[in-house]
Amino acid sequence: MKKQSKETIINFAKTSKLKNFDSAQKINFAKIEQKWQKKWEKKKAFEVRENSKKKKYYVLEMFPYPSSYGLHMGHALNYTIGDIYSRFKRMQGWNVLYPMGYDAFGLPAENAAIKAGEHPKKYTEKSMANFMKQQKSLGLSYDWTRVIKTCEPEYYKWNQYFFLKFLEAGLVYRKKAAVNYCPKCDTVLANEQVHNGKCWRHEDTEVQIKHLEQWFIKTTKYADELLNHVKKLQWPERIKIMQ
Repeated sequence: MKKQSKETIINFAKTSKLKNFDSAQKINFAKIEQKWQKKWEKKKAFEVRENSKKKKYYVLEMFPYPSSYGLHMGHALNYTIGDIYSRFKRMQGWNVLYPMGYDAFGLPAENAAIKAGEHPKKYTEKSMANFMKQQKSLGLSYDWTRVIKTCEPEYYKWNQYFFLKFLEAGLVYRKKAAVNYCPKCDTVLANEQVHNGKCWRHEDTEVQIKHLEQWFIKTTKYADELLNHVKKLQWPERIKIMQ
């Protein structure tokens, strides 16, 4: 049945208006991709010039979490959409800042390194290098001179700085609160990582509820202001309701 369907599609393509079907099959897409990617890199086509007279536009996607060795198709879908939009805005004449970064700090990355039998620093650096290689092979038009890695002191020193400023302003405090805990991962899980009471990585492991002392930020101080601005967001209605 599958073979029949494939033959039907090929015959349709050959007998329809798709006159270039046979020649299209012979195109070496990998060669074409590499050619243009090398040209972009040589000409620094996507590096942002700060002294440009063009109007500024900033495109930012969610940074991937490199706790594995490479991208999955969800990453490819997400970053292709961002890339298309960035290219569109450049064609409209904007000076587009389109950077990439890696959310590479935390226990899940350490657990992945333990599983691989490597030092967390070495594992994470290797993972990020492979992410970059794969993103470049997809032809994504990032300004690679502006990569952010959250595991580097040059980045997280600012997290520490802001935390101290919040502390001085009375916007952070400590208290005990319930968390989801996976005994096999030996780490805390977000609510989204708990599926039917089990860990998302280990379907045979019951998630435990533990009460741990933690730091909290007083976002409640700004709750009314945040709520009043939700209606101004250009987001899907179901997301606005969740907010």
